[in-house]
Order: sequence, then structure tokens, then C-alpha cells
Amino acid sequence: MNTSNERWRRVLLRFALSACLTGSPISLRAAQAGASPPAAAPSTQTSTDIEEQAALDEAFRSAEGNPQIIIKNLDAFLKRFPHSSRRELVLRTICTYALDANAPDVVAHYGQMLLEITPNDPQVLTTVIDALARLNDPAGRGDAIEYSSRLIKIAENQRDQAAAAGSSHNSGEQWSERIAALYAQRAGFYRDSAELDKAIADDEKSYVIYPTSRVAEQLGDSVLQKGDSAHALDYYLTAFAFPDTTSDPERRREVRRKLGSLYLQQHGSEKGLGSLVLSRYDALSAQLAGRLSADNPQNAGRHDPFDFVLENLDDTPLPLAGYRGKVVVIDFWATWCGPCRMQGKLIEKVAENFRGDSNAAFLSLNTDSDRSGVPAFLSEEGWTLPVAYAQGLDQFLEVRALPTLVIFDRQGRVVYRDDGVNVATFSVELTKHLRDTLRESAGTNP
Repeated sequence: MNTSNERWRRVLLRFALSACLTGSPISLRAAQAGASPPAAAPSTQTSTDIEEQAALDEAFRSAEGNPQIIIKNLDAFLKRFPHSSRRELVLRTICTYALDANAPDVVAHYGQMLLEITPNDPQVLTTVIDALARLNDPAGRGDAIEYSSRLIKIAENQRDQAAAAGSSHNSGEQWSERIAALYAQRAGFYRDSAELDKAIADDEKSYVIYPTSRVAEQLGDSVLQKGDSAHALDYYLTAFAFPDTTSDPERRREVRRKLGSLYLQQHGSEKGLGSLVLSRYDALSAQLAGRLSADNPQNAGRHDPFDFVLENLDDTPLPLAGYRGKVVVIDFWATWCGPCRMQGKLIEKVAENFRGDSNAAFLSLNTDSDRSGVPAFLSEEGWTLPVAYAQGLDQFLEVRALPTLVIFDRQGRVVYRDDGVNVATFSVELTKHLRDTLRESAGTNP
């Protein structure tokens, strides 16, 4: 696979703010805890319902928590009950286990079966595209291009609807970045399929929507492959001069090598190249001034969670350094996220059991890009835990689903993480992992 696709895979996953697979998958944690898959209400159960429920119970019981065996058992269930009303739920469950097991071939296979039921589900499309990209199978590239095209259309429609409704869930800048990443991702599939003209067209759209150094470099590679060295030099110049504070140093060195080599071929020396770089840098800095200031968050470059400085609701700073030496439970949430409301209430109840333990701390961190609705949300929910704004900590921890719960030990290491909320097991799991972490770190010097 063209390595550029890995970059867009990571960018796009960052925008999956709801669980990768929507719906209610039969959770691995619930199975490990001994919970049975959901059953139909007794008054509505038929003999088929009872038979299917027994088969699902046995599928989980006999697997003893092994994801590979659960997948195998659920596949057998689908073959036994091909017209089951639970088919979509079981497919989502298989995909969830396959994601946990890092099995892209399984995700792609069952995810495509799921798309036959829900062909325009953005989360399922994103997940299947990601799996196909990782497999790098020429036979799957056509499917990946088709699914990418669907996702682009869906995202553009959602953006237009949000703009028409005045929604503030995602800013215009966020929509631009997401849609640009989708075009760049499809361009990667076109390049891998040797369809250079289509790849260039998609990368050009991506750059117009949301300029990045990486897309400029990819355009340089593509047009150079077509023999257009003049345009390739211009794209490499833009890629190298791009004022991106998060640029990978190794990537920049590679762009510098391409730029210098091509300039040397065309001019016989590198004389004058420095002036061109400075001129292009100044032009890009002026063009992107607003975006670059927003892309340089307060905590940029920090690698220890306890070095982060968050922001309280009253705009005062909240240094996480003050929590060093404690075991910290952090809940990431947003006002638009329905499951976040449930998880918030559950955390409140768990926190009550640790009120007297000075070694345990709880923080509720909001991730909304538009904070205007946060005060009203908190007033309505009546949460009592400390609430602050995430200030990039969610991005640092690659929070891809909401709600997400993380437990830090005394040294700031992530010792437990739960993406999404399983109401049946959440409180028990959180309490267990928190007590275990407190006990294990009881004799540790901060």
C-alpha cells in the first residue's frame, strides 16, 4: 500500500467521535463478566427467539472469553440462522472483536456483510476502508474506492446540513479537514491502482479544501511520475516550506531531498533555492495565519499527561501536575453525545465510594469545539465531579470514541481504558480496575 494512506487512516480515525461501530455489540467485557447476550422480552419471545438466544449463550460460554473462538462461534450462528433478526447485531459484534484482535481481514469480510444491511453507515464505512487499506489487497482496492466515494458524499451532505441548521457540533474548519482527508485517502487508493489522473484530481481537491504539506508532497510525487518536473518542483517547494509545527522531521528531510534533487537537475546548483523557500514560507504563513494559530494548542509538544495544563470552566488554568502521585480517573465527553450522559451518572456513583480516599481523583473533561452549550448541559445533568476542558489531552491520547474513560496510575501511565459505555458492567469494571491500581501503587513513590 502507498504509505501515504496510513497518514490519512490516522487522520480520519480521529474524527470517529462516536464508537467505531454504532449499535449495541455484544461486548467482550460483558461476556468475560459472565453476562449473557441481550434477549427478547419474555412476552414477545418465539421458539426461534429462544433457540437463537440459547445458541448465543452457548457461543459465549464455550468461548471462555477468547475473541477468536467467539468470532468462530458467531460465524457458526450466522450460518445456522441466516435470517435471524439478530444478524446485524451479531455482525457488529464480530467486527468489534476483530478490531480488538487486530484482525483486518476479519473486519473487512464481516464489515462488508454489514454494509449490505447498512450501506451508508459512516462508522462502518470508515472501519471497513481502514481494514482494506491495511490489507493492501489489489482485489479490495475497487471496494475501498467505492466505499471512500460513499463516505465523501455522506460527509459533504452532513457538512451542508450542519451549516444550514447552524449546528456547532463541528466547526467549518473541522469539516474541511475531515473531507480533505477523505479525498486524500481515496487518492491513495487510486495511486495504488495506477490511476494517476484520478489520484491527482483528488489530491488537488484535498489541497484546495484544507492545504497540508503531505498532500503537496503527494502531488509532487504524482506529477513527477507523469513527467511534469516543473509542477513537481513547485509542489515540493510548498511541501517543504509549509509552516506546519507538527511536521515529522524525517518527513521534512525526505521532502528536502526531493526538492534539492529536482532543483539541482533543473538549475545545475542550489543557488537561489533558499530565497524561493523563504518566499513560499511567507506566502503560506499569510494564507494560513488563522488556521495555524488554532493548530498550535497550549500543550503542543508535551509527552507526559501530568505536564498538561487544562482549563477550568471559568477559564483559569488547571495544571495536571497537581494530580501527580494520585490515581486519576478521566472521563472524556461531549454535550452532543447521548451515551456520555449515562456514563457521567455512573461515574458519579462510583466516585461516591472513593470520596474518602485521597489517593484517588476523578476528572470530567469536555471535548466540544464549541463550548457555549457546556454550562447549560452541566446544569441540566447536575454532575458534581470536577469538570474542565480537555485542551488537547484527548488528541494526545488518541480518543476516537465518546465517551472514553482512562485511568492513570501515579506516574501518569494509562493502566485502563474503556471506549464507549456498557451500562451493565461499567460500574463493576471501573471499581475493580481503580481498586487494583490503588492497591498496586500503594507502595510506589510518586
